[in-house]
This record gives sequence, C-alpha cells and structure tokens, in this order.
Amino acid sequence: MSEFEAKHGRNRHRERQRKNRHGKDERKRDNVVMVRVNEDNLSRIDELVETGQFNSRSEATAFLISEGIKSKRKMFRKMAEKVSQIQDLRAELEAMIAEDTRSSESVEQKGKSQ
Repeated sequence: MSEFEAKHGRNRHRERQRKNRHGKDERKRDNVVMVRVNEDNLSRIDELVETGQFNSRSEATAFLISEGIKSKRKMFRKMAEKVSQIQDLRAELEAMIAEDTRSSESVEQKGKSQ
C-alpha cells in the first residue's frame, strides 16, 4: 500500500463523489491499460487526485495520456502516413509473391505434362 493510499484510503468514498473537473467532454473510457510507473510519476498522479481535480488515479492517468497524445498530434499524423505506406508495401509484396508462386506452379505443371 502506498503512502497516499494509507493516508487517504478512508476518503475514497468522498473522492468518488467528486466530479472530474477535466472530464466533462471526456469520452467513455471502456478500455483498460495496465502500466507500471516510477515513484516520481506516481507521486504526480497522486497529487492530481489529492487536489480534487480527479476522482482516482485512473482518471488522472487517462487525462495525462490524452494530453500527451494531443501534444504529439503531429508525430502521430506522420506515423499514420508511414504505417499506411508500410501496409501498402506489404500488400504489394504479398501480391508479388502470390503471382510468382502461381507462375512457378504453372511451370512445374507444364514440366510434368511433357
């Protein structure tokens, strides 16, 4: 049990009742991601909860992830373009291999019939 949980475990019910001030426009969070963080990051997350800005570590962490992704929007756009190019190249390579395989099988069939 962390120091934060030991100090504030009894206040969990009150924390859950508080509204997430940053989550008004937040989409429903249906996906679970388990992460490990170092003590410094955990302290920062706990500070967000302690201030009442978030109801839980989960909400605070989801907010931080969202903000991190927003701040790297340009990188993600570039990355999506590269992923699309990679997918196109893979499809092209698969088609090339399939065509070569059909050609090889056709040559083998002709060789057997002669």
